[in-house]
Amino acid sequence: MNETKSTDTEKLIAYFEKETQFDILKARKGYFRAWDHQLVQEAYTFTVKEKGKARDKWDFLALGSALPAANEPLEIINPTKEQNPCTLS
Repeated sequence: MNETKSTDTEKLIAYFEKETQFDILKARKGYFRAWDHQLVQEAYTFTVKEKGKARDKWDFLALGSALPAANEPLEIINPTKEQNPCTLS
């Protein structure tokens, strides 16, 4: 809204369809893909901690590293346009 100086839906969609990158509170910025409006962002692997290893009832996951790697494009963990059966009408 700051960038478009508007709350108009069509203006906001047009802005994001330019695949403008923005801060999503992760190490890398994210963006919306123009053709399906999917938020493209890094993901994190995780494993469930072994029984007895959690400090409390909320401490049950061990986070892994971000995917894709910093030197790889974010797109590689998402289906391509050809692989995606969904379309926007």
